[in-house]
Amino acid sequence: MTKQKEQKKDLPKRGGQNPNLAVILMVGVSLLLSACGNGDSKSKTADPVLVEIKRAQSVNEQTEIVATGSFRREKEIDLSFRISGVLREVNFREGQLVDKGSVVASIDPTQVEAQIIQAQAQAMQATAGIGQAVEQARAATSSIASARAGQAQAEANTNRAAAALAQAQADLANARRDYDRDATLVQKGFVSEARLDARKTRLDVAEATARSAEAGLTAARQGTLAANAGITQAQAGAGAAQAGVQAASGRARAAEAVVSAAAFDRRWARLVAPVRGIVLTRAAEPGEITGPGQPILTVADEDSPLILRTPVSDKDVARIQVGDSADVYVSALSKTLKGVVTRVAERADPRTGAFDIDIAVEGGGDVKTGFFAEARIKAKTSSAPLGASNEVLVPTESLIGVTNGKATLFVLNGDQKTVRLATVDFVRLDGNQAVVRGIPAGVGIVTSGGAYVSDKAVVSVVEAKS
Repeated sequence: MTKQKEQKKDLPKRGGQNPNLAVILMVGVSLLLSACGNGDSKSKTADPVLVEIKRAQSVNEQTEIVATGSFRREKEIDLSFRISGVLREVNFREGQLVDKGSVVASIDPTQVEAQIIQAQAQAMQATAGIGQAVEQARAATSSIASARAGQAQAEANTNRAAAALAQAQADLANARRDYDRDATLVQKGFVSEARLDARKTRLDVAEATARSAEAGLTAARQGTLAANAGITQAQAGAGAAQAGVQAASGRARAAEAVVSAAAFDRRWARLVAPVRGIVLTRAAEPGEITGPGQPILTVADEDSPLILRTPVSDKDVARIQVGDSADVYVSALSKTLKGVVTRVAERADPRTGAFDIDIAVEGGGDVKTGFFAEARIKAKTSSAPLGASNEVLVPTESLIGVTNGKATLFVLNGDQKTVRLATVDFVRLDGNQAVVRGIPAGVGIVTSGGAYVSDKAVVSVVEAKS
């Protein structure tokens, strides 16, 4: 019989069968059949079959996700102007250190200064307009006072004319009564013709006086109406003058706003670094036209934490959580640092399709921005929900068959020498592993050589490398 020591080569890792193992197993089976055909009862004990196993893992067990990235500052700032203009100077380039408060770029102030001069001229003109409007308002107020004085005089004239008319009408009534009485007495011979003529003269004078008084009252009343119209006109003029004052004030405020805006533009024509940091990118050159919000420089804040940013696949990002620990190997320093995941991107980079992971490290004083490093993130083995403690992960190549939610595979018995054919509940696939229920975590699962064993077969075990 072929001995176990003749099986010299190791089995392949997960995902394939070792051809040498197959040949050895076929030879062993042939020799076994030959021996059985000779009727040798002592040869009925078969040699162990060489198999490769992997251990079933709990879905909540941690495993390592290896990712490569570069160090950078957690806070990176795009420096840009708030106004439009032509760049006059850009004072820093990539890799240079910028101190807080340094002028990193400036816009040509010629246009801004011209705007300020024009705005100031408009403001002065508007202020002068306010003065003119105020004078007009004062004149209109004076006109109202004059019109009211004329109105009072007209009302007094009307009152006097009305009194004169009343007196004239009373005199006329007396003169008519005396004339009528004497005319009767003349006929009877009691009054002379001369007296009657005097009465007639007095009556004529009274009638003329009454007519004159009535005309005076009419004229006085017209004067009152004219005075009232003058007041109305003066009040309208005052209203127009006040509106002119308000309009001039509005123009002055608008001009002042233009001056303020121009002064704002002059203030922001210089771009000042808000932090101390390293220039990562320079996106513009002198002579170019820039606009509000258009980045000129990108600066890494040297006072913000140093982090390792590394891209991972969608499969891996589902297993990584903030707070997961990581071992970070910095090749430039030949040292490994302890780290913690501080950020997991919510969406993929549209250019690469990968998700960015940020890892903060401890003791990274010698690490520089831009250093490359390899991170081994201790993440969950599966994306299964927490609490699925009765579920384990097994390699998909260990499954012999899956039917109606049941899967069969060979499991290493506790004696570590024999295997049994087990039926488990198939839950789902998770990448190149299967989630099953019905066997404990840590049990050995046959991943290679299963085609040459049967239930209760004696095996020689090779532990697969992780």
